[in-house]
Amino acid sequence: MKALQLQQISVGYPQYPRPLDLLWEWLTGTQRHTTHYALQDISFELEQGSTLGIVGDNGAGKSTLLRVLAGTLQPTAGVCLATDQRAALLELGASFQSQLSGLDNIRLGLALRGLSHAQINEYLPTVIEFAELQPWIEQPLKTYSSGMVMRLGFALATVLSPQLLIVDEALSVGDQHFQKKSLQRIKTIVAEGASLVFCSHNLYQVRELCQQAIWLEQGRVRQFGKAQAVVDAYQTACREREVITPAVISPQANNHLQSQPFIQSAQLLTTENKVFNTGAKFGVEVLINLNRYPVQEVHLGIVIRRNDEIQCYGMSTLHEGIALQGHDYAKVHYVIDELPLLAGDYCLELWLIDQTGLHVYDSRERCCHFQVQQSSQRQGIGVCQLPHRWKVYGL
Repeated sequence: MKALQLQQISVGYPQYPRPLDLLWEWLTGTQRHTTHYALQDISFELEQGSTLGIVGDNGAGKSTLLRVLAGTLQPTAGVCLATDQRAALLELGASFQSQLSGLDNIRLGLALRGLSHAQINEYLPTVIEFAELQPWIEQPLKTYSSGMVMRLGFALATVLSPQLLIVDEALSVGDQHFQKKSLQRIKTIVAEGASLVFCSHNLYQVRELCQQAIWLEQGRVRQFGKAQAVVDAYQTACREREVITPAVISPQANNHLQSQPFIQSAQLLTTENKVFNTGAKFGVEVLINLNRYPVQEVHLGIVIRRNDEIQCYGMSTLHEGIALQGHDYAKVHYVIDELPLLAGDYCLELWLIDQTGLHVYDSRERCCHFQVQQSSQRQGIGVCQLPHRWKVYGL
C-alpha cells in the first residue's frame, strides 16, 4: 500500500520583468513572462509505514514540496496521490484566531477536522494536557508567547493519529523538554503504523528518524535513497562549498547551552604527538557537564572520520547499554586496545544525545585530530586491518 505517489510534480510561478507586462499580457494574450520552477519533475513513492526525510539548502523547494504533500498547494503539473488521513505540521498555529482563547481555538480546530461535539469534548483534555497550557487555556491567544502558540498547534495537530504525518521543523517548538516530548509523540505515531515525511536542517535527526531521504537542489531531486547515504552525500557537498574551521572545545563555546548538558572538553589519551601506530592502544577522554541532568537521559556517541570524509566507525553509550555516572560532571574514556586503522589522517565527531538517540544536546565535529602510521610489519591498504588467516593448498 502506498502512502504517497508523486508523478512528475512541477510547481511554477510566472515572473514579469515589469508590473506593466502583466497588464499587457492580459490585454493582448501575448506572453510577457518567464516561469520560475520551485519544483520540477519530482517523482517518488512512499510505502505505508515508511519514513522519508527531505534535505537541501534554503530555497531548494523543500517547503513547496511539503505544501504539495499536505494538499495546501496544487502543482502546476503532475499528480500527487496521498491518503486523506494526513496531518501536516508546517506553520504551527497559523490558522489560530488571536482574539479567541486557547480553549476556543482547540474547539474550532477539532471541529474543522470533522469531529462531532461529543468527540471534541473527548479530545479536549488530551490536547490541553499535552500542550501543558492549563493555567492559560482560558486566556486570549494574543497573550500567548510564540512558543506557547506552537505548543498548542503541535498538540492539536497530533491529537488524532494520522496515516501520514508531514513535519517541517516542528521539533523546534517550545523548550528542550517539549522538543523531546514532541519527538516522542512523532515516534509513537510512526510506531502505530503511520508514514512520516520529515523535513529538517538537523541532519542527525534525519539520519536517525528516517529510512529514506530525498536531497532537493534547485527544485529537482539530486539524490534519493537510504537516509544515511543521502545525508552523507549532502554534507559532503556542503563542505566542498565552504572552508571548514575545526571546532574548538572550550566551556566558553558552550555558554548558550548552559541550561542543558554539554561537552566540556575532549582530549586524546596515550600519546602526546597525536600519532598512533596501527595496532597500538587508542583512547579519548570526554568530560561532560551534566548540569545536574539525570545521567540516564544523557549518552555519548563517537564517530571516527578519515580526512576524505569516510566515516570509519561509530558507536554510542546508548546503543551499547553503557550508563554514565556523575552529578555535575561525567568523565568518559573511549578506548580501543588495538587500533585497526591503517595509515592516514583522522579526527573524531562527538555527539551528546538523549535516551531516544534523536535529540542532540551538543556536538563537536572534526575535533581531536590524529594520525595513524603503519610499521613494516603492518602492511595493507584501505581503511583498516582485518583479522585474517591464509591457507595454501598444493594440487
